[in-house]
Amino acid sequence: MNPRRTAWWLTGLTLVGCSPAAPPAAPPEDHGTPRTAASDTPTAKHRDTDGGAGSVPLPAEASGSAEATGSKYAPCEAPPKGMVCVPGGPAVIGSDDERPNERPRHEVEISTFYIDRYEVTNADYEACEKAGACPPRILPDRTFLGPNQPAVPVTWHAARDYCAWAGKRLPTEAEWEKAARGGAEGRRFPWGDEEATCARAQTAGCPPGTTKPVGSFPAGAYGIHDLAGNGYEWVSDWASPCYGNCRGACGEDCSGTDPRGPCAGAPTCKGHKRRVLKGGSWRWAAGEARGSWRRLEDPRSGAHRLSARCASSRPVLATWPPKVLTDRRARPADPAPPTEHQRAAFAKMVEDSDVLKLKPCEKAGEAKLDCRDPFSYITSNEHEQHRWLPYIQNLGGGYVGVGSDQSYSFIAAARSQWAWLFDYDPVVVRVHHLLRLVILEHETPAELVAQLAPSRRRSLRELVAKRAPTEQRTELDRTALAVGDALHAIYKKRLDAPPKAAGFDWLLHPEQYRYIRRLYQQGRIQALKGNLLTDVTMPSIGASARALGVPIRILYTSNADDQWQLPRQFQRNVLALPFDDQTVALRTIYPKHQRHTGTLPWEYVVQAGLDLQEKFRRPGWTWAWWLHQQGKVAPDGRVFTVGLAGPTPRDGP
Repeated sequence: MNPRRTAWWLTGLTLVGCSPAAPPAAPPEDHGTPRTAASDTPTAKHRDTDGGAGSVPLPAEASGSAEATGSKYAPCEAPPKGMVCVPGGPAVIGSDDERPNERPRHEVEISTFYIDRYEVTNADYEACEKAGACPPRILPDRTFLGPNQPAVPVTWHAARDYCAWAGKRLPTEAEWEKAARGGAEGRRFPWGDEEATCARAQTAGCPPGTTKPVGSFPAGAYGIHDLAGNGYEWVSDWASPCYGNCRGACGEDCSGTDPRGPCAGAPTCKGHKRRVLKGGSWRWAAGEARGSWRRLEDPRSGAHRLSARCASSRPVLATWPPKVLTDRRARPADPAPPTEHQRAAFAKMVEDSDVLKLKPCEKAGEAKLDCRDPFSYITSNEHEQHRWLPYIQNLGGGYVGVGSDQSYSFIAAARSQWAWLFDYDPVVVRVHHLLRLVILEHETPAELVAQLAPSRRRSLRELVAKRAPTEQRTELDRTALAVGDALHAIYKKRLDAPPKAAGFDWLLHPEQYRYIRRLYQQGRIQALKGNLLTDVTMPSIGASARALGVPIRILYTSNADDQWQLPRQFQRNVLALPFDDQTVALRTIYPKHQRHTGTLPWEYVVQAGLDLQEKFRRPGWTWAWWLHQQGKVAPDGRVFTVGLAGPTPRDGP
């Protein structure tokens, strides 16, 4: 930068990008470093969140939801501090009269969202650096370092990382343009259809001494400031040479409802290497201040005029620590015996018997789309599942999970009211059926373990013959012979030498065991053959839960979805489940840099269910670890949190 050129813009009574209020408060101090590419990062001024979103029976019944109000879009709620709400509705994108990369002018639909009133400031970014979440910038000229001046330069990766740390995200190009141009009116400039006087007179901004420096233009649509004139602002979209009617056009990805640019905003996009910048900079020519103006730039670029602001789909920001760790939930009471209607709704399930046709893969530990792991995991090898306990305790609602008896620990901790257990390994499903018989027969964990002892094999087989449904008896008798000894050895070891985190094990606590037994006695747990990847079992679980009027509060997939690219059918299956604002998805990830070490240093992920569904509503999200780009690492270094609402109440703009 040329200090002579910039000093008069950024000093004096009107600071470019500054708020008329006092400097923003420091952000939360204990953010873990987001697991994303290192980068400079700017974000919005305020990271306050609403920790008070209440639970609702089902997403469609959420207070303030589009469904509840009869509107197509969710209504604006009180925004997080420093943000404004942009109501859902039409928006005009692009221009037919300007540069080729802005063509054609077209209308899209944008859902309600929230966006920062001002660009990220130096104070914002420095707080992120101090928290260890943002890398140092190459600092510009000292005249640009005021705490309320816009943070420049920042790369695209920096902007993304900062927004993640602040519990937000980068806006899409369409969102940014709607914020700048308004709704269906599609104004040419953020402040209206006419250029400012000084902008018309000069090709590179206002001369010194004019009364309308960029930072004092009237606020644009929705009261948002500095959408043109401070720094070019990064948005999330991959760049395309035009929206339509040119070679390499964005096409459908830039049209319709909530467009996200090429590859639907996926983290990687074949054939695309640049990202989009919007707005003009402090050195802008008059035309660059148009709302439709776009610049296509290498995301690694840290040019001195590049800045950012952040957005959020919801008025509750995903700041650290999440609300679930700071606000204790009341312990749900034991459920009453189900009604006949509830029993019928719960029983209306479809088992996927085709799992029996799924061939084993060649190697143990290997799972692919067309084969299953040949090793039967009759107990979990995720030895630090207790790390999830604070995130799921007393969630209530419904539980959906794969795997073996670890599900009972999750159910007992959450005090789930209904539980659907399924697996594509028929051995695991049969183990659940066997355990059900033994749990119903015995009042304590010690009695259960004793029943599985080799010396009591005949007694176990007699129990199967007496209590198992007729169609299951042969299979369960074989299961008792095949895995009884192994289960006894594993369970006895847990009873005799409990792990350090013994608070998270249904076999080690009589109360947790009692709760699982109560659910089985009331017919509230069922185990099914099912596959995450087919359109049979999971959609039927979703239909059953809706018929019961119960939200699914926990979805546990173990590390299954880390084994393969995420098929569209799997995403549809997740979308078929009724989540609400307390739902969490639990999964484990095997770190890529340790995938060949032979050890199992699982990373434990807890993601807000609505955040997961939001991503799955669009194509392109094909790998599990991509879902964690906006995640935060808990102080223990082993838990990722993604999209979990933070604890701080909203306090207005």
